Amino acid sequence: MIASPPRRVSLRAIAIGAIGCLAIAVGEPFSVLVMRSSPMAADYSTGAALFLFFLFTLLINPLAKLLTGTSLHTGELATVYIMMIVGAAIPSWGLTMNLIPLLGGFFYYATPENDWANTIQPYISHLFVPEDSAAIQKLFEGMAQGERIPWGAWATPLMAWSLFVVNMYFTTLCVLVVLRKQWVERERLNFPLATLPIEMSARDKDQAFAPFYRNYLTWIGFAIPALISSINALHRYFNFVPWIDLNLWVPFLRNSIWVNFRPHFEVIGLSYLLNLDISMGVWFFAMLNMLAIGLCRMTGWNIGPEQPYSSPSPPSLAHIALGALFFLVLSSLWSGRQHLRQVWRKALRGDDAIDDSGELLPYRVAVFGFIASFSLGLFALYSINMNLPTAFVFQLSALVIFVGLARIISQAGLAYCRAPVAPAVFTVNTLGSSSVGAPGLTALALNFPWSADIRTFVMASAATGLKLAEVTRLEYRRVFWAIAAAIVVTLAGSITAVIYLAYTYGGINLGGWQFGYMTTYTGNWITNNLNNMQPTHVWH
Repeated sequence: MIASPPRRVSLRAIAIGAIGCLAIAVGEPFSVLVMRSSPMAADYSTGAALFLFFLFTLLINPLAKLLTGTSLHTGELATVYIMMIVGAAIPSWGLTMNLIPLLGGFFYYATPENDWANTIQPYISHLFVPEDSAAIQKLFEGMAQGERIPWGAWATPLMAWSLFVVNMYFTTLCVLVVLRKQWVERERLNFPLATLPIEMSARDKDQAFAPFYRNYLTWIGFAIPALISSINALHRYFNFVPWIDLNLWVPFLRNSIWVNFRPHFEVIGLSYLLNLDISMGVWFFAMLNMLAIGLCRMTGWNIGPEQPYSSPSPPSLAHIALGALFFLVLSSLWSGRQHLRQVWRKALRGDDAIDDSGELLPYRVAVFGFIASFSLGLFALYSINMNLPTAFVFQLSALVIFVGLARIISQAGLAYCRAPVAPAVFTVNTLGSSSVGAPGLTALALNFPWSADIRTFVMASAATGLKLAEVTRLEYRRVFWAIAAAIVVTLAGSITAVIYLAYTYGGINLGGWQFGYMTTYTGNWITNNLNNMQPTHVWH
């Protein structure tokens, strides 16, 4: 039986996907910063992309079929969704909303008391931050009526950061190309986050709506959380509407920890897509983690103060969890060593033993692209005053953490997940703050927006997207350009949106923590390390 040829990625699908990415790029900052609503593009569940895809598959696509007789087919719908989930990893906690305030925050929040003018500012490369102090002040305080946004002050730093970030995204995509076959065909990861969009886009020939929408159980499952959430939302505006409280806090271990038992509808839905072993493992180790936190608090055992963006928060447990994550990545690479050897031979000699025609990029491009982009990333970090050992450990640890989290998301479909220890914190703890130095600490802090609070990132979304492309038989090489378009559109749109909102409303008047506590939190991490310099320890 001859396999059907892969579906081409159409230009209209890319155009519609780009519009969806632009809507997420603008809508997410406006929702979080101005409306002070819950973020919908801050986690691996990519709620913004799912919501737009829900509207498109339920209303717009069927309506187009009824009115014009034509609509997007399953492969085109998959292309649109792939672009939107990749785009959803950029505008808020993934990058932009964290990046823009930090670029000016070390100057705006500098005071004689924190002495940032002497401890931080001298080590900031002006290639990556605006030099216009008035432009920085107005970013946080807003413009007077009739003034214009000083786009020129931001042109150079934003171009520098955009090139650096795009290079970093390309590095992770190259790694994903190398690992995809191992994850999908050999380890057979589940990719639960790909299941829902597949069901939403599947269609019978003569039906306008997918079977998913014609199933009454779908709407019963939809109605329960929608009703409860709507009532609670109305309560915030109208006090006479009752609040439905589903939280049950139960203390354990002499009140050292409180466990919140409540139905989280999104997690319930995702758990249904997992096998029992994975579900049990996630639940068991989550409870084990909470009990370990309680025991640490009861006994007073700890190895130091809480580290930024650690999850779990006690550093003694966070570093154990990071070691487990590193072991997961290394063991996965070891089990796939034969595949990696074949990829290397294909890249060097064009070995026919392995076929790369069904990959996002040819293996030769992926392997040498990774080497080139990783080296370029080292050069960029070195150019912002980070010494080479620090740059190497930081970038390598970030990449290993990205690979580990992407694999966990691909297998367990977790809607919410974060690195146990941020790469910058791991770098300082590994090399010692005295080896990193004040310039290196400042440079590491400037990279917090994309590497510290890792609640979402492009590689994890792209991994889910590649599974969708496999199921819908999309032409992988064109999927790469769809992903590239999604990154460019969302990056440009979100940067423009955040800067516009900050200058229009004043950053300090906006919601979220990005224009306020985030900068001081990051600056305090630098000064705490400067005030407590540690040498390199061979054994911790």
